[in-house]
Amino acid sequence: MNIGSLCSRRIVTVDSACSLTEAATLMRERHVGSLVVTSGASDGMHVTGVVTDRDLVIRVLAQGLGGEDIDVGDLANQNLASVSEEDDVSHALLVMQQHGVRRLLVTNGDYQLTGIVTLGDLTAACARDMGHLAQVIRRGIDRETAETTPVLASMPPLRIPAMGTAGWGHVAA
Repeated sequence: MNIGSLCSRRIVTVDSACSLTEAATLMRERHVGSLVVTSGASDGMHVTGVVTDRDLVIRVLAQGLGGEDIDVGDLANQNLASVSEEDDVSHALLVMQQHGVRRLLVTNGDYQLTGIVTLGDLTAACARDMGHLAQVIRRGIDRETAETTPVLASMPPLRIPAMGTAGWGHVAA
């Protein structure tokens, strides 16, 4: 399963000069947990970072700072972590681990941003795969038990001694 089939194609961007309050408002309005931070250049818009709702809480609100006085570009993680649409789940998880992030930018063959994949997206994909694996095992067991005749039906009863006695008074069926 490749990342292109799992990622969200809904990318919400914010200019690096916007305030954190504006960024938080945009997250709320668009129902997203991260924004791709951009800045303009003579050759067009460029991705300069990513800011998450977690960044806002841990690095701003928990420090008692105001969101109106800080530009989103100052808070954004500029160590961009990305994967190709063609990469698989294992590779994406490795990149997340290496960078210590929960979201990855997804690019096409021309290195253009085409989506975002989250840890939740990858967890859901792995859970689906584990469910399919469990079904494979269950069906294999069901097939094997349907093909075999019960061995116990042809065995004579086994005698089990009663607890605390040396006698053989009970018969297990």
